Amino acid sequence: MALLSVKNLSIGYQTARGNFRAVDNVSFDLHQGRPLGLVGESGCGKTTIGMALMGLLPENGRITSGEIQFQDRNLAACSPGEWNSVRGRDIAMIFQAAMNALNPVFRVDDQVREAIVAHFPDMPPKELEARVAELFDIVKIPRSRMRDYPHQYSGGMKQRVIIAMALACNPKVVVADEPTTALDVIVQDQILTELRSIQAKTHTGLVFISHDMAVVSSLCEDICVMYAGQIVEAGTREEVFCKPFHPYTRTLLGSYLSLDNQHEIRAPRMGDGPDLFSENKSCRFITNCPAAATVCQEHSPQWVQLSPTHRVLCCKIQGGI
Repeated sequence: MALLSVKNLSIGYQTARGNFRAVDNVSFDLHQGRPLGLVGESGCGKTTIGMALMGLLPENGRITSGEIQFQDRNLAACSPGEWNSVRGRDIAMIFQAAMNALNPVFRVDDQVREAIVAHFPDMPPKELEARVAELFDIVKIPRSRMRDYPHQYSGGMKQRVIIAMALACNPKVVVADEPTTALDVIVQDQILTELRSIQAKTHTGLVFISHDMAVVSSLCEDICVMYAGQIVEAGTREEVFCKPFHPYTRTLLGSYLSLDNQHEIRAPRMGDGPDLFSENKSCRFITNCPAAATVCQEHSPQWVQLSPTHRVLCCKIQGGI
């Protein structure tokens, strides 16, 4: 049974031009012990899904259809008050841009303590302090640094604090939104190693959001590839990375810099994406797809089940792209 199940989720942003369809009919299951990666280029809807899982969509954003099933509840229908009891306690988030996520005028341990106090106000003081110290141990920050201010921490230490804050209440699901983007490669590797270790020890369900295919492949067991608000391919790590079927997945995997020839940069020649304000029913990848055909223009792509765990959203997939 899935720990969290997203079913036919669509999310729109109300703008002066109309409804911007940021997420369209997205479905996936998160299983305990199997980190799930949402991967795709900037603007494809990954973070919007993450914010929806936390009930943190901006004022002009709303879920237009679909469900977020968690513990026999549809979170998509929760009121703000109901979300307050779930957010931080059952589902937590590791935000990107740790440099800006901490309050500069409060000591670090006070900020870690805040979520615990909010959800467990009757916790005895000694137990509370022991839990805060344990969290610093988990993310490998010396207890001697607990009372420091954020400006006294490096970027990597700040990111570790954000992880500690997300784990404070032992949530069942953690959403990690580009947690290593602003870090150098050495610290990035350290943070990913910590996430793997923590996930293995706590068995917390992890939704990992990133544009970096290499990072996602190193951490996640299940992969969902997103383009223009839709999941276009989903499967296990081996299926998506070793046997990609969707042209967009192949484009992402085929993009790299050649170390043998500095003048050879193999990158996709991508044009403009689809207009997400319109109700166009054609394939959203049609203008950039090397295998686009008339059928892609005339029909909406349908899911093709390639294996029990591998599926692809494509009009021509049965024709052998």
